[in-house]
Amino acid sequence: MRVIPENPAHKSAGFTMIEVLVALIILAIGLLGVAGMQALSLKQTSNSNIRSLVTMHAYDLSERMRSEASDVMAFEKALSADCNDCNSDLETWHELLLNDVPTASSAIDVTSGANSTFAEITVNWTERGIGNDAIAQDYTLYVRLK
Repeated sequence: MRVIPENPAHKSAGFTMIEVLVALIILAIGLLGVAGMQALSLKQTSNSNIRSLVTMHAYDLSERMRSEASDVMAFEKALSADCNDCNSDLETWHELLLNDVPTASSAIDVTSGANSTFAEITVNWTERGIGNDAIAQDYTLYVRLK
């Protein structure tokens, strides 16, 4: 029996072009998914930052109201994006809020009883959703002033 030696030119070595193209397509799809997740993550981080700022401003206003306990009813404000006819402390607060959250509107409702005073601070704003749509958000802080 005669053994025929293998011809090195006929031996398959390496990947075929189709295998390389399939691998590149799978890699491209994976990288597109990672890029989409990164974009969503950045958008949600921005929304989270706005929520933190709104919360901080609401607590800031509650402390301003506590410092002016004798004239707390001057902080009453209907829901609006501007602060016409507000006292100077409330107007300063509202300007700071609009500097950080340009789409914000606020309302302050003060309820004063015989032994206690409560405030309801509401801030409304819009943030970006999954697409480019704007989603209305609101935050309400209920606080006992005295």
